[in-house]
Amino acid sequence: MHKFLTLEGILLILGYLALSFLIVWFISLFKYKNDDETRRYFYLGFFYKIACCIGFAVIYDFYYHWAGDTYYYYLASTRLGQVLFQDPSSYFRIMLDSIDYTNIQTLSPGLAYYPVLRDPSRYAVHRFLSPFAILGGDNYYTINICLSLFLFLLNWEFFQYIRKKINCDDKITFICVMLVPSVGFWSSALMKDSFTFTFNLVFIMCFAKIFFDRKIRISTILGLILSAYIVKELKVYILYAAIAGCMVWLGSGYLKRVKSVFFKFIVAPLLVVTVAFGGMYALRFLSSNVGGNYGDVDSMLSQASVTQQDLKQEYYEGHSFDIGDFDGSLGGLITMGPKAVIAGLYRPFIFESETAVMLLSGLENTALLLLTLYVFFKAGIKYTIKQILGNPFVSMCLLFSVVLALGIGISTSNFGALVRFKIPLIPFFALGWFEILASKRKEDEAAAVEEKSNEEETPINHE
Repeated sequence: MHKFLTLEGILLILGYLALSFLIVWFISLFKYKNDDETRRYFYLGFFYKIACCIGFAVIYDFYYHWAGDTYYYYLASTRLGQVLFQDPSSYFRIMLDSIDYTNIQTLSPGLAYYPVLRDPSRYAVHRFLSPFAILGGDNYYTINICLSLFLFLLNWEFFQYIRKKINCDDKITFICVMLVPSVGFWSSALMKDSFTFTFNLVFIMCFAKIFFDRKIRISTILGLILSAYIVKELKVYILYAAIAGCMVWLGSGYLKRVKSVFFKFIVAPLLVVTVAFGGMYALRFLSSNVGGNYGDVDSMLSQASVTQQDLKQEYYEGHSFDIGDFDGSLGGLITMGPKAVIAGLYRPFIFESETAVMLLSGLENTALLLLTLYVFFKAGIKYTIKQILGNPFVSMCLLFSVVLALGIGISTSNFGALVRFKIPLIPFFALGWFEILASKRKEDEAAAVEEKSNEEETPINHE
């Protein structure tokens, strides 16, 4: 008998789906009652997220037979959820990450779950999933539904925020943020990637609200801190890339607001120095708190070399690729950097795809490569470079994408891992290029209107 898809289990799943839809319907009723377009986007995004969530669960259930981290995350998070009912004080101590090797013996004996201190990121996943395991009961599918609904609402908030800040068409922005297939598949289930993808969006959104919109509210500050903490606990290198991108966004954004060339000449050096020191302080503060393999540059490079060699092993079933052996040195990083960035952004190529998931990613990567080339052709090399250097949002998107691609490409030599690891950069990389096209179109339209206006104002000589 199937563990989850019994008659009772199926009815439970249908009940959770119905309840999720009711929640979405009530939100749309109160927030988007008079906005048909936004409401359609809202429903489409929700149905797509739930479809990806159920599809992921079915594939790992019937094709992979639960061979993967997702099932072990399910088991551990449900056991941790049981601790709430066994000993609430122990549960909250674990959830607040106050347990370490010095006091683990003070937890109540006989608990269903004890912290996995040897693997901090895995332990963090258990804690982050635990509330959803409690809400979803003992059924993997219902836990997935609860998690996906929560993540969808956060993704939606980012889309709603960013669509008002950039020149891109709403439809393009919606597709980039909400409908990319590989992103939907890997960020909709009980995986690390679901949290890192979504809370990276939350971090960047809260950063922009605080430093650009001046919305210094408790909720926004807590959102920034909580999202940074979650990403740090799971995949700190994503947070490093996000901080680098956001600091460039901040500096170039404020510099662009200075209209006077004279004052810009005076302000620019001071702003660059301030932002640079601010970014360096943030990264140094973060690295000092992280410690271990990500505590400094040398440790990160060494860990990248170890990870790359591990992912080349035979037990990854031949899905490895080779850009050369990385020796863990700064010189090796510079030498292999271009290959690593290309791998992180555009691989697997479509002809390298060996499975359905890789084929899907290969098609997406082909689209990204064609988009990159099309932007240079359509907007022109000079204008594109001008936008990359002078448009704050484009600068942030592409810097974040390239930094993250470098880190992933240099440390990853397995296509299966690469496809998952790169999902945080895909929306930003695509949006950066589309923003250049949208800005070009907007400027061309403004120039055409101005030219037409000048022609109409020019008096006609009747002589």
